[in-house]
Amino acid sequence: MEPGWTVRRLAPDCSRIELVAVPRKKDHYDWLRAMGWEAANIHLGTPRAAAIILGDLKRRPAQWLRQAAIAMQVATRKDHSAWAKSFRS
Repeated sequence: MEPGWTVRRLAPDCSRIELVAVPRKKDHYDWLRAMGWEAANIHLGTPRAAAIILGDLKRRPAQWLRQAAIAMQVATRKDHSAWAKSFRS
């Protein structure tokens, strides 16, 4: 995996995508955007969900998603470190 990227599976049966297998770095962002788009499609399939989601987004402060992503990266690395330590024991 490329330095700076942290990926967590969304489901136990999902298939893994190795970013090193993607030919161009620009494609990494395209793939992540497509995955986000598909995740949004799931939520928007619920009646009235779009209005609820948009209302929530309007109430959130600027940079909330970036801050949440950084917090998730820290948590994922911490989880992995704890798992790796216990796995070696």
